[in-house]
Amino acid sequence: MPEDGIVIDRSRNTIRISRSYAANVDRAWWAWTDAEAITKWWGPAGWAATVYEMDVRPGGRWRFQIAPEDGSTEPVRGIATYRRVVPRAELAYEDSFADEAWQPDGTGTFPTAVTFSSDGTGCRVEVEASFPDGQALRRAVELRMAEGYAEALDRLGDLLETPMETRSCRP
Repeated sequence: MPEDGIVIDRSRNTIRISRSYAANVDRAWWAWTDAEAITKWWGPAGWAATVYEMDVRPGGRWRFQIAPEDGSTEPVRGIATYRRVVPRAELAYEDSFADEAWQPDGTGTFPTAVTFSSDGTGCRVEVEASFPDGQALRRAVELRMAEGYAEALDRLGDLLETPMETRSCRP
């Protein structure tokens, strides 16, 4: 099994981020598919997430915004349209950045797949974002997308390690 970390594959124009957690697949799935839960960890450290829509089914949409808690820059809006949903196993969606009117901002879409698998007593989550060409991948790298995902997955680990009784949101 591959190690936790980030792999930027320029031959395939992909970014893959992997993390293992002590929590089981059910808890990780909940954290990815519950609107309240995702606001607790989505985005890099120091950013807050707001979910405007989360319809986890093929054809459903997830509209979200992340913004720096200190207000140092404009919020980033995203729209993900789910293509494939296999409960507790896979989320596949077309991701795009959006403008203030929730319209795609013209920078294109990138297919993203999130897979969940049991890993001993815990689970493994892998995120792979694909880009149409090397230029789009370079832009994602320059925007530090991989590091942002990695920070978000670290924050996910913090949520998953929080005992159920002390969480403000429940699976």
